Amino acid sequence: MLLSPNKSEWSKLKMKKVGYFFYTFVPLLAVEAIQTIALFFMMGMGVFGQGFVGKLAFPSANVSDRLEKTFTSVNFNMMIMVIYALITIAIFGMWYYARYEGNFLPSPKKTFNPMMIVAIVILVPGTQFAANFIANLTGYIRPDWLQQYNELFETSGITDTTFVTVLYSVILAPICEELIFRGVTMRCARKALPFALANLMQAALFGLFHLNWIQGIYAFALGIVLGYVCERGGSIYYSMGLHLLFNLWGTLSGFFPDPGNSVVVFVVVIVVTIVSLVAGFVLFNKGRRKLPINSTGI
Repeated sequence: MLLSPNKSEWSKLKMKKVGYFFYTFVPLLAVEAIQTIALFFMMGMGVFGQGFVGKLAFPSANVSDRLEKTFTSVNFNMMIMVIYALITIAIFGMWYYARYEGNFLPSPKKTFNPMMIVAIVILVPGTQFAANFIANLTGYIRPDWLQQYNELFETSGITDTTFVTVLYSVILAPICEELIFRGVTMRCARKALPFALANLMQAALFGLFHLNWIQGIYAFALGIVLGYVCERGGSIYYSMGLHLLFNLWGTLSGFFPDPGNSVVVFVVVIVVTIVSLVAGFVLFNKGRRKLPINSTGI
């Protein structure tokens, strides 16, 4: 029995959506490939440089010891991440622009509203405190996950406030991750799912990308917020801005004194978190309604 034209078209559309759903996982696989390429590139450079540079850095060590010290050094790990980020920004920037009509030069008047920009700034402490609460609660429930999380940060070099770590954490990582997840991944998922489900899917992949439970769980929560401001704001620059400020706060928080286990501080943090999130979202949506109806900078 032949399908009617309507059923045939509906079947093709359904198959297309299924294809887009599975294609949504491709960006994450591509990222893993890029990280592997960056790792082998740096290992090759490390082996190549042992003749002269290695002797200067580790004059008393033999070749195998010099290689081990090089490959386990913080600077080596940071350079891998920087190279990975630069390659990813280039590839996903072109992917986002060519495949999903990413607009890197949107009209400021049609895309940006001062109220929405202020809202993004207001959201920063709320998202940071909420992420810390999620991380601490998860660590309390699963101390082994907290230990793995702390060990990962110590070996990665992210906790060292050098120029390279700040450059990566505050600028390169937010741009890179927004292009991957709110740019390519979410745009692809939107072709298969309604926004609410597409946002949850890209946030879940964003959490999975971090490869540890504690960071993955709070990254999932943050990813939902980033996806929302990107979609509702009509521009990836909103999620990039929030992500950048979120990472900047996390980087600078190491300079702040530890308040300890004060009940007063805990209550103040809870109040600030609630006020920040509620006021930020209300102001963001209020500013969004002032944008031109047909504006889009995504």
